[in-house]
Amino acid sequence: MRFSIQKILLLILFFGMVWSCEKDNVNTENDTKDKPYDASTDQIQMDKKEIRAAWIATVSNLDWPITKGNADAQKAELTAELTRCQTLNFNAVIFQVRPTADAFYPSSLEPWASYLTGVQGQDPGYDPLKFAIDEAHRLGMEFHAWINPYRIGVTSLQLASTHVAVKNPSWVVTFNGTRYFNPGLPEVRAHLSAVVKDIITRYDVDAIHFDDYFYPSGAKSTSNPFGFDDKAAFEKYGNGKDIHSWRAENVNLMVVEINNLIKATKPGVLFGISPSGRRENSVELYADPFVWLENKWLDYLAPQLYWEFGHATADFAKQSAFWNDNSFGIPMVIGLAAYKYKDASYPAYGSVTEFDREIEAVRNQSNLSGCFFFRMRNLENVELFNFLKTKYIYKSVLPVMGRQTVSLPKAPVVTVSGTQLTWASVDGAKMYVVYVLEKKSKVDHVFLAHAVQLNSELKFLGVSGKSYFVTSLNEDQRESIGSTVVSVK
Repeated sequence: MRFSIQKILLLILFFGMVWSCEKDNVNTENDTKDKPYDASTDQIQMDKKEIRAAWIATVSNLDWPITKGNADAQKAELTAELTRCQTLNFNAVIFQVRPTADAFYPSSLEPWASYLTGVQGQDPGYDPLKFAIDEAHRLGMEFHAWINPYRIGVTSLQLASTHVAVKNPSWVVTFNGTRYFNPGLPEVRAHLSAVVKDIITRYDVDAIHFDDYFYPSGAKSTSNPFGFDDKAAFEKYGNGKDIHSWRAENVNLMVVEINNLIKATKPGVLFGISPSGRRENSVELYADPFVWLENKWLDYLAPQLYWEFGHATADFAKQSAFWNDNSFGIPMVIGLAAYKYKDASYPAYGSVTEFDREIEAVRNQSNLSGCFFFRMRNLENVELFNFLKTKYIYKSVLPVMGRQTVSLPKAPVVTVSGTQLTWASVDGAKMYVVYVLEKKSKVDHVFLAHAVQLNSELKFLGVSGKSYFVTSLNEDQRESIGSTVVSVK
């Protein structure tokens, strides 16, 4: 094919203009994006603080331990699980320490859990709770001690002779093949309070966490109200109430007693409950979250929203909005169903798209403070794990929960030498948060602040061309104002 001189010159001119425009666009983008923060014109927009955690179930060895009777193997397995959480930039872990009225720690109140050695009451040769707490804290995560208040376990579970249910059989109700403590007995509530007090006084836990096991499903029946056989307790303690009001009051008494105990004994420890994701379902278990929220008996509530967008009776959008609108000033955390991922029974969870929508829905509602994932073993799925890494690229300071127990620390004073940021320790600071600034867009004067380090270090190695500031964080997760923004050259 022949080209005239004129055509060739026109082509050269055209491609030259295209190259010139592309070159100018790239340079303009880079020049604007990499421009250091200017305090006189620019603004800083903080990422939303959110709690991110996984439930680690020990009942029936669901998540941990995988190996029984081998302390070294159990420690290695748990470190691997917690490291996986750290890689996802999770900032808390919910660890089941009392699955069936037994203990993952030495206790004079309850026997060793059978899930450690295969035999209930047998010493595993170390203190798993202390090890778990130390590892979680070492990796920068809070430790929430997960307790089942009433469940003893299926009747086939062999109980140790020292188990409180064996020593006090009158405390026990068997229902549909499972044993439960009778919530209507003051002795049961007193025992549970003793267990909680033992844990919070002997161990450095950050929270006590109850799940959704209250009265068992099916106990609330109009046709057979004493199928759950607590008639003797009802006749003794009912005080003229109907059976359903009395049972609901028993649960509320337990919740307020645990709250008061924690706040009187160790007020820095949080108290959270994770009920069913629908209030209606929880009330069927005689557990009404609205009562706890209105009375401020909790530091957080974590409804288990294990349904997808568009679900016929429990649409995720509607249920998450419901809890956002009915928080009563208490932080709300949304439980997500990681266990449904790639399960053919739940086609909506056939891809990560559902989790993407759910996480974003939580982030976009002001009273929702983050997500808990049920459960840890399901996060070992490579696709789900890699997806969550894209949702939690940066670290996050925990949202403030609970009462203020210590004073707010001052901002650190940051100096720069080369690319090294350093600062002196601040009174009352438990940790320090380093934020990097990222230009939000080419055309505005807003910088996004992302947390890139959150620990007790007094230094950070920056990157040339980036701007940073540092805050102090106290034991209540309350954060100081930021230091002066510094730019690394």
